[in-house]
Order: sequence, then C-alpha cells, then structure tokens
Amino acid sequence: MNKYKTVVGISLVVVFLDQITKILIRSSFALHESVSVLPFLAITHLRNRGAAFGIMNDLPETIRMPLFVLILVVAFIAILTFVKKAEPGDKILITSLSLILGGAIGNSIDRFRLGYVTDFIDFHWFGDPKYHWPPFNVADAAITIGVILILLQALFLKKVSYTATKAQRHKEGR
Repeated sequence: MNKYKTVVGISLVVVFLDQITKILIRSSFALHESVSVLPFLAITHLRNRGAAFGIMNDLPETIRMPLFVLILVVAFIAILTFVKKAEPGDKILITSLSLILGGAIGNSIDRFRLGYVTDFIDFHWFGDPKYHWPPFNVADAAITIGVILILLQALFLKKVSYTATKAQRHKEGR
C-alpha cells in the first residue's frame, strides 16, 4: 500500500475515534463528573485549555491560540517531510507518524472549535492522588504511542537491522 494512503487512513481512524469518544463524553457526562471503571481507572469529563499535562493553560487566549496554530503547522510540515523521506517498507515509522498526525489533528479540532480539549481517561494508583497521571484522550494516546514507537525503533530496531545488514555483508565477503 502507498505510504501516503497509510498515513491518511491511520490518521483518519485516529481522528474519528478521538472525536467520537469526546462527543460521547461531552454528551453523557457533566463537566467534572467521574465514573470509576477499575480501581485504577476512571472516566472523568475534563477540559484542558493548554497543551499536554495542562502546559500553557494559564497563557492568555491571544497568545495561546496563535501558538497552537504555529505548533500545528510546524508539526504537520515536519511529519509530512519525514513521511516523504521514509522508505515505503518502514512501516513502524509511517505508522508512528500517522498516529502522531491523527492525534494532533484530533486535539486541534477541539481546540479551534471549542477553545479547549476534552480529556477523560483518568489513571491513578488505586485512588491515591499522589500517584495520579494527568487525564488524557484518544488523540493524546495516539501521539504518545507514535512517539514511543519512534523511540523504540531508533533505540533498538535500527540497531538490529544494522547489525543484520553488517553480518550479511561480512558473510558475503564485502
């Protein structure tokens, strides 16, 4: 499959899942309403006006929104540049970039349409507020998974590939 079709397909799935889950949360839960799902997981309807983990939450709207537009444009250009340079067979990198792009678009839709991002996945260590992960959403999860896959590939998989290529060359006498 064409790498650009892969990027579009995966990104659209992420955006769709992200937007559907956020619509369900906004329509089913009052703001700050929380339902415990597991001893360490709750679904909690929250609004995040900032970036990941509430960074830039306190910036004035006149600064925050133009900054988010700039970040989105730079991220979009960077992702498309990396996709263009990626080998068609580099499925992990292409998938990772697709997840990041879909997540960025999903959160941007909320941010530009509503002025905030809807977060709702709320992990904690069995109710202890000292061990609480900042709430997030499907877009955030996609971005995080994409970044982790890129790091894992850079740290481990490329080394394996390089070592295998080096061994093959040595075997062939090159």
